[in-house]
Amino acid sequence: MAETAEVDFNVGAKGKKQLVDNKLDTMFRGGKVDNYFKVNPNILSTTGLKFEGLVFATAGSSCIALLGPRFLVEADYVCRTLIMALWANLPFGLWPGMGMNAYFAYTIVGFKGGQNSVKKVMFAVTIEGVIFILMSLFDLRRYVFKVFPTWMMKATMAGIGLFLAFIGLQAGNGIDIVRDHPAVLVDLVTLTGEHFLRTWIGIAFFCLMSLLILLRVRAAVMIVILLSAILSWILNAAAVEQFTYKPMCCLGSVSYTEPAAGGVEWYPKPGGGYYPKPTCENPYTVPGKGKMEETDSGVSFMWDSTASVALSNGVYTITNAGSSVNHTGSLYFEGIAAGRDSSFNGGCTDTCHAMMGGFNPACFGTVLVETGCWTAMSYQSRATQSLVLDEFGEGCIGGAGRIPKTFSAPSAIASVPLIDLAGDLVAPFDGWYGCDANGDCFAGDVSGGTILAWDTSGFSDWQGFWNPLLTLLYIDFIGTMGFLYAAADLSGLVDPKKPETFPGCYAAFMADAVGTFVGGFLGTSSVTTYGESMAGVYEGGRTGLTALVIAFMNFICIFLTPLLSSVPTLSTGPALVMVGVFMIEGVKDIDWTDYMQAIPSTICILLQITTYKIEVGVLGALMVWVFLMIFSGRVFLYNDKVWNSMPEWFQNFVANQNGDEEFRNRLREVGKLPPAEDKMPAEMQA
Repeated sequence: MAETAEVDFNVGAKGKKQLVDNKLDTMFRGGKVDNYFKVNPNILSTTGLKFEGLVFATAGSSCIALLGPRFLVEADYVCRTLIMALWANLPFGLWPGMGMNAYFAYTIVGFKGGQNSVKKVMFAVTIEGVIFILMSLFDLRRYVFKVFPTWMMKATMAGIGLFLAFIGLQAGNGIDIVRDHPAVLVDLVTLTGEHFLRTWIGIAFFCLMSLLILLRVRAAVMIVILLSAILSWILNAAAVEQFTYKPMCCLGSVSYTEPAAGGVEWYPKPGGGYYPKPTCENPYTVPGKGKMEETDSGVSFMWDSTASVALSNGVYTITNAGSSVNHTGSLYFEGIAAGRDSSFNGGCTDTCHAMMGGFNPACFGTVLVETGCWTAMSYQSRATQSLVLDEFGEGCIGGAGRIPKTFSAPSAIASVPLIDLAGDLVAPFDGWYGCDANGDCFAGDVSGGTILAWDTSGFSDWQGFWNPLLTLLYIDFIGTMGFLYAAADLSGLVDPKKPETFPGCYAAFMADAVGTFVGGFLGTSSVTTYGESMAGVYEGGRTGLTALVIAFMNFICIFLTPLLSSVPTLSTGPALVMVGVFMIEGVKDIDWTDYMQAIPSTICILLQITTYKIEVGVLGALMVWVFLMIFSGRVFLYNDKVWNSMPEWFQNFVANQNGDEEFRNRLREVGKLPPAEDKMPAEMQA
């Protein structure tokens, strides 16, 4: 059962110790809900509702099986959060972490299973959940939890916060103020050049969010997210170029002329300077645009226009409304905006074939030269130092989570989830390398849904099953421990005198374990207590009632997918940065004058941010700490038998080192506190 001891909630610098009662507080105080959760209804009304994790349902597995894959993934998060709410009585939501999702998708599985079969890895996730259930059942996870020093957990909390804040600053994931750079890795975006408006909007809404939080406005985070999303939808509807995805193609000569001195800084290149924009030379703009339609027989591409194009002896004849024009330069036309699920590079080649009335070899020279909004870049040739725009049809950087990403308003408010089971692997397009001549695929798309997306033949496959399983075990074990402690500490649940545990700790680990098992069964990656829960904690959430609200709201969100998937990352970026502000406060409890704490803590924080892996930061800090403990001799101080066997000079060597209060107290216990410090007044020793 969950621990039920009363807790003196304290959020440190955030000043949430005192909350003013309202009418609901007075009405419900002393009732069953109040007594169970040990919290006022005030907390419920001030919970920060987040897109990533507002969840509830009591639906059982039979209900889950009836409502389909989208519901299945969401219902998995619902069940996990319910365990956290009703058993652990903690205010945290559970969700696949952003870093874990990226690592799972790009490193372990790879593009469409290019690294390891997604079905084998998903089966590994299920087995991982079974292992975690057994470890949690016997409380082994908390036993390991006790090994970690308190200051390291504080550093982990700060590192996670800065990691999320860094994501919130990035182009494509946040407010678009930093971007990748081939020479220095990270670079400031151009604040006055092309596509600058989006960055300034992100900055403006972060400043607004900061002001509302400073003024203690309830649900400040959610208010700003909604305002920013609505503005993005309006700008898209007004056809503002920076907020509209419009792939434009060039058939003919494309130049990459170096920009003039002092010209627009477009995209940085290795060795300094900037890539020039691709320019369509001597263009003739053909009216119309490409379209794509999916039918039972496959995908077809069409040219939606009254104009037609013919090519003869190097001369293009454009016919439109009964008149014809001959052109010997390049053709400039609009491609397909459907994204990578249908076509690549803006669908320029497919559109060109359709525009020409059928297959034409000349179309293979078509180049995507513009997209309207700012898009992802990939290197085409370092020799020519040119770029490929939006090679995989990602769409607008900073747009909403569809393919392609755009800033457009939702086409519908709600949708009904459909049931579907996972099928066989199929080729995503013709010529896919992951299938043999018979059509049997080892990599590709999983047909159908996500239920039972398993390949149980992997027990004999070290690379495809055992290696991912061990990797996931390590990552989830360390990552969950760091996240859970960080969340509990920010909630004021961690007792400084007994930091290795907190109320609901056992049930929280069990919720994570059960959730991972169910997630593998239903078809989603491993989960953890997610950092965005800290927004709700900041608003006053302290117990399972907050998680219950998270669960309820996410159940509603299951049916609001069209609406919520239209919220761009430009709008959620400021919230991620603000979560970093909430979580970094833990560094104040690290003794930065004690290098036994300061050095590993710095490594912990830096590695989390620079490697995108929480577990790497924790492991790096542990390795440095163990090294310092051993070679400084301090490790022997905590074993009386070994310490007493050490020569006097060695004991003096250890005793003369600088350390924190715990280190000095241990020296007092063994009678080796330096005489000068022994004579100091007690207040000076502290």
